[in-house]
Amino acid sequence: METLMSRFFGGGSPFLPMETAAQRTGFPSLDMTGAISPAIDVQETDSAIVLTAELPGLEEDDVEIEIKDRRLILRGQKKIAHDETGDLRVSERSYGSFSRAMSLPDTVEIDKISAEFDKGVLHIEMPKSEPQNPSRKIKVSSK
Repeated sequence: METLMSRFFGGGSPFLPMETAAQRTGFPSLDMTGAISPAIDVQETDSAIVLTAELPGLEEDDVEIEIKDRRLILRGQKKIAHDETGDLRVSERSYGSFSRAMSLPDTVEIDKISAEFDKGVLHIEMPKSEPQNPSRKIKVSSK
């Protein structure tokens, strides 16, 4: 049990390089090295696919949404928010650029996608059309 706890919380030799929680456990969500990757939820209903992304500390102008090759691309940048007047002792907040991409099914009507940003939460609604039936019978005729 001690070995398991030591692997998870650290506590190895002081001469070895420090490991991140993600390296010790294999869970990438515990990686706190400053990388930004917004948490998203994707929900599908009969009429739409809705993507909700948490973007705390960002403004509407900090976010860009693009559709390219039937992929929805969400980009943004979180700028450093503290002032330079005092000595910064601890900074655990993440800053920098991020990009997330999602393949869109053929049923999504790209021209009708809308987005709304409210209190650090982005909602993207992607209406769906009726699936086109690509199968059909072809009558064979003779000469």
